[in-house]
Amino acid sequence: MRRTFSFLLLICFGLVALAPASAADRFELLDGDRVILLGNTLIEREQRYGYWEMLLTIRYPGRRIQFRNLGWSGDTVFGDARAGFGSTADGFRHLTEHVLAIQPSVILLSYGLNESFAGKAGLPRFLEALRVLLDAIAPTKARTVLIAPPYHEDLGAPLPDPAEHNKNLRLYRDALRKLAQQRGYSFVDFYDLLGDGTKSKPPIALTDNGIHFTAYGYWRSAGVLERGLGLTALPWRFDIELNSKKRGGEFKITAKTLPPPPPPTDSPAAALLSEARPLLRIPALAPGMYQLKIDGQPIAVATAAEWAAGVKLERGPELDQVAKLRQTIIDKNRLYFYRWRPQNETYLFGFRKQEQGQNAREIPQFDPLVAKLEEEVARLSIPITHEYELVLTDQKAR
Repeated sequence: MRRTFSFLLLICFGLVALAPASAADRFELLDGDRVILLGNTLIEREQRYGYWEMLLTIRYPGRRIQFRNLGWSGDTVFGDARAGFGSTADGFRHLTEHVLAIQPSVILLSYGLNESFAGKAGLPRFLEALRVLLDAIAPTKARTVLIAPPYHEDLGAPLPDPAEHNKNLRLYRDALRKLAQQRGYSFVDFYDLLGDGTKSKPPIALTDNGIHFTAYGYWRSAGVLERGLGLTALPWRFDIELNSKKRGGEFKITAKTLPPPPPPTDSPAAALLSEARPLLRIPALAPGMYQLKIDGQPIAVATAAEWAAGVKLERGPELDQVAKLRQTIIDKNRLYFYRWRPQNETYLFGFRKQEQGQNAREIPQFDPLVAKLEEEVARLSIPITHEYELVLTDQKAR
């Protein structure tokens, strides 16, 4: 006999409550938005992990939002890294041409880390070049977000002491905030909101060398990006009163959004991150041991008291969907990277194009492949209904 009973489902993620940046305005991505991520290594490497893009995707399930990562490792507002065999002016031209060609409606821009090594003396030159860049891409009329570079973590010897560099980063952060206020842009303060992961509780480094994020660093910074944009964490909660004690039953759950992804399994001190796992609470059960099944698959076993207190779920179809969605985002980003930055660019479009230039026609063939994965991303972002069943069992908790 099928029973339906009332329950409370509470999914909790994150380790530390973070206040939103005071300068951030209400931020929302609309159906049809084209979002560019623009900057240096911090931006380019995000496409390998997809945590930023994923959190912004699951917040708006089903909306067709196009993300394009135009980050370039080692880049500056001057376009130095994009110059190739040309001049810095060529690099800047490539930078602005790529942005204007996409016609974005939203730009998430992060520069200043590489430039900050020039110290206080280099700040005026950086700000002037940034203003030139912002003016050059202003015809897009895109909603723009300036992201301050993160804190330089102190990982100890043999890496250098970052104290002086952090003083300079703070100067550049302050200047970026002021410029965002002057131009009416949103501002995300990674410097303060993230800080030094080695000084957090528990201490877990966000970077592998002090400035380049690890997978955990990108996972951790994704939630900070949301907060900096003035967005509250997505609640994944169902509250239904239970009038009398039951010995299990069946019910359906259709969430409004998917849960955020759990931290990377290979994170340092991953065992300490269990607080970021989903927590399922089902109160007012009759005494006994209960097994939870989702879509017929065993998920967890616990006592009635443990279910009332909350059981952390290590697996389930929602988390499977989240994992598949993130992998699809990563695959899409990889294909787009091949589209706009082919490894043999010099032979296809540069000064040696007389050798292989005829193969340049193959590059646009990535477009339908990228578009197909974007359709899959939109589909996977939509939660689906799942059958939950809680039954008395003699099985022991594992």
